[in-house]
Amino acid sequence: MNGNKLLLDTNAIISHLNGSKKLEIVLEGCTIFISSITYTELFSFAKLSVVDLQLLKAYVAELQIVHTNNFICDIAAEIRRKTKVKLPDALVAATSIYLDVPIITFDTDFEKIDNIRILKFSE
Repeated sequence: MNGNKLLLDTNAIISHLNGSKKLEIVLEGCTIFISSITYTELFSFAKLSVVDLQLLKAYVAELQIVHTNNFICDIAAEIRRKTKVKLPDALVAATSIYLDVPIITFDTDFEKIDNIRILKFSE
């Protein structure tokens, strides 16, 4: 997938950090985006050690963080009206749609959303 652009959901990043070889192969050479929501979720885990925080900071420094804007919020609101998915998932999905890039996630709630391209993985 060299040269491609992808958006990663929080669970995909955790899987990647845990050593998923499948993800490593898919992500090689890609421009990787994350939503600011994903960024927040990553750093909000209560049991992160100092080493974990350093690892996460180094990891996300290599990614393109997409901050929520009015367009993403409008898309997310429409997703919520139609599907009732959780707000964080709606915002991450809206980011994928706004950027027009596929999302890598293990979350099946994203399958309820129209106009989103999902690269499904199983752990």
